[in-house]
Amino acid sequence: MANGWKITAIIFLIITLIQFSLMFWVFNMGIEMVENENDCVYNICSDYPSYFYDDYEQICYCYENNEIVYQEYIK
Repeated sequence: MANGWKITAIIFLIITLIQFSLMFWVFNMGIEMVENENDCVYNICSDYPSYFYDDYEQICYCYENNEIVYQEYIK
């Protein structure tokens, strides 16, 4: 067991790399969602009083008098 610390260090290094990769992926996914919602608000539904952005289906809905007037798929 003289080299047990090397195996432990390699395992922790791999876990750390996986952790940073997941954090980077989640951060980029969050940035993309914010950009899509901003696109919905400022570019697609700017002429309508209210909007809803469905981030799961990536559809922007524009409302007027509580009715969907226009919808557009983003990306």
